[in-house]
Amino acid sequence: MNKLIFVIGATAAGKTYFIDQNYKGKDLDVLNVYDYQQRVYDEEGFGEHIPFDAMFKCLMKANNMLLDDIIEKLSQGRDVVVEQTFYKAKRRIAYIDKIRKSVDVLIEMYVMNPGDSFWQSNIEKRNLKEDFGFYKKNADEIEFPNPAEGIDAIYEVTDGEVVLRMDPPRPEILDEAREELRQEAERIHREDEAKKRRREFMESMKERPFWHYCEVCGKKEFITAKDAFNGGWDYPPSHGAFGLLGPRTCGDCLIKDTLFWKINTSGKLPLVVEKELSPEELVTWRRIKGEPESLLADEEEEK
Repeated sequence: MNKLIFVIGATAAGKTYFIDQNYKGKDLDVLNVYDYQQRVYDEEGFGEHIPFDAMFKCLMKANNMLLDDIIEKLSQGRDVVVEQTFYKAKRRIAYIDKIRKSVDVLIEMYVMNPGDSFWQSNIEKRNLKEDFGFYKKNADEIEFPNPAEGIDAIYEVTDGEVVLRMDPPRPEILDEAREELRQEAERIHREDEAKKRRREFMESMKERPFWHYCEVCGKKEFITAKDAFNGGWDYPPSHGAFGLLGPRTCGDCLIKDTLFWKINTSGKLPLVVEKELSPEELVTWRRIKGEPESLLADEEEEK
């Protein structure tokens, strides 16, 4: 029977070193979730700064890619060692459920639990930017693996000493984890659908007529973006972006008379402070913040 070995733990806890010491040069495949994460970041075009919601999606995609490769290699009769973080039981259970349905395999898990001095030394060697307390706090979030998750053998590794640790089975965590995963999948689906509808709505603004308000002279027209562009309007989506401060003028008025010009030539940060705006400017600013929805109904008819 093939063997699948997970080596899990916090950042700089010694996962890579443990794998090198125990499995390097052996006839098996070593996979590292970090490699998959970097691949996804590169594919998605992210640099050092990644929005939180985008990071979550990237990590999920990387985990799924890794899982597919694990199953493929096990199906080919290969033994596999995987370096992962796996803080939460539900993440492990999701993996193991799919693996067990696909292949017959012996699953072992090694949990890295280094002493403070050993761990702090690793952090310093890697020149990690956060202090030891930060990584220690993160490690406290690790839910120690339980045999009920479908793991055949669980080991705790402390400064090179490996000890078998099979806590009493807690079968109740399976239903809890699977329900959490189901709810998470539903939430992600709802968010994706909402983003899809939003994209479609924003795309429709290129074709549908909407109110164009000149903030300088007060002129308004219910026209399409194409008609506005041909008429000389300085208006999204042809000029600037909906919801972001920019000039909103007809073809006869000048940008120097706009709220955009005032804010950006004030010598301050390009920040809008509502209490410093005139009543007319406040109307313009609140309309811009509410775009494009604020442009679909006539303001006069709504009063």
